Order: sequence, then structure tokens, then C-alpha cells
Amino acid sequence: MTLDVAVIGAGPCGLAVGVAAKRFGLTCSLFDKGPVVASLMRYPLYMTFFSTPDKLEIGGMPFVTAADKPTRREALTYYRKVAEYFELDVRQYHEVQGVQRRRDGFELTARHPGTPEPEAVQARHVVHATGYFESPNPVGVPGEDLPHVSHFFTEPHPYWQQRVVVIGGGNSAVEAALDLYRVGARVTLVHFLGEFDRGVKPWILPDVTNRVKDGSIAVRWCSRVIEIRRSEVV
Repeated sequence: MTLDVAVIGAGPCGLAVGVAAKRFGLTCSLFDKGPVVASLMRYPLYMTFFSTPDKLEIGGMPFVTAADKPTRREALTYYRKVAEYFELDVRQYHEVQGVQRRRDGFELTARHPGTPEPEAVQARHVVHATGYFESPNPVGVPGEDLPHVSHFFTEPHPYWQQRVVVIGGGNSAVEAALDLYRVGARVTLVHFLGEFDRGVKPWILPDVTNRVKDGSIAVRWCSRVIEIRRSEVV
């Protein structure tokens, strides 16, 4: 069988493509190397979204939340329900290892860890919806590959009473720094600008600003990390 549309990535954008294809009567399968909306699993466990629920809805399916802004857990539940409601063909844990152009469309090579050989999938059209969250943003300095360096922040608990350097001055860095401070970590922010990014959430900015003023969170403004060592950051 040749699919009308093959979607690489089963995140929110991939699901939206699947819903649209379904409504137009097109055969469509979504392929993801992880579970549905895998990128959201890397969000901090207790994260609250910046957007309101209506901005995250897919296919007109209501996103009902307990508060004004959805949580990570509510989003994971919602997107699972979207896939179920629209009966999308989501092929989880199928990593697309290659895409070849053919005369009448494309051939994808997808592999599931439970099968001995990869599967060849024919499709008339291919949509790349892999997003960017699965791809870390490397600093590009010596020592970045050390075991105590992480490009993702999930929860602060493991860093209780530890010295932690957070690189950046945007939303993700600020929220991580505040979460770490609240569990008792000794936090230092390193930012190449002389102030926090303009896009920092307005209800978070006063909190982090006050923590910096009272010395609870240290900041190295107009600075860049040039090396990471086992017990210090230069």
C-alpha cells in the first residue's frame, strides 16, 4: 500500500498534519522514534505552559484544563486523546532511517527495535515534523561531554545542595534556575547579555529579578562559558 502522506514526527505539529489529512480523506501514517509527543516528555515535570489551552488545540478538539494555563501532564493527556479520537495511525518507536525519492513519490526506511529488519514504506508525500526540542543546543566548549553536563532539564530534585551553572537568560534558563533555587541548589546563571531576554514570561521576571537582587541566584552578565571541568566552569 502506498500512503498519501507519511509524517516524520508525532509531536503536536505531526498530529495536526495527521488530523488534516484524515479530514481530506487521505491515507496517512505518523512515524516517531519515541512515543507520541515525545518532545513534551523532556519538559520539566512540573512545567506550566506559556500558552493558553486554546492556542494548543488540534482539529477543534477542546483542551480543558484545571487552571488558566495547561500543565505538562495535561498536555500529554490531551495529545493522546487527540490521536485516539481521530484514530490516527501513529507508529511509535519507528525511527525513520532514510528517505529516498522515487518516480511516483518517496520510500521511507523505518525501523522498530522489535523487528530484525527495517520496513520500507511507500508514500506520495512526506512531511517532516520533527521539531527542534529533541536536538540539544550545544555550547561548543571543551568538557561539554562530561557526565555531569546536561542539555535537558527535567526536575530539580537531583541537584539539592549542589552547585549548578545554568547557561542562558531566556525562559527555559530562568525557570530552571528558579526551580533549582527552590529545592536548595546553589545556582549561577551565565548569560552573554547584560540583562534577561525580553521574552521572559512577565509573571516570572519579577521573581528571578528579586532572587538575583537578594543574592539567592548568582548571575554572570555579559559572560560566556569557555570550558567545563569536573569541578568548575570557566
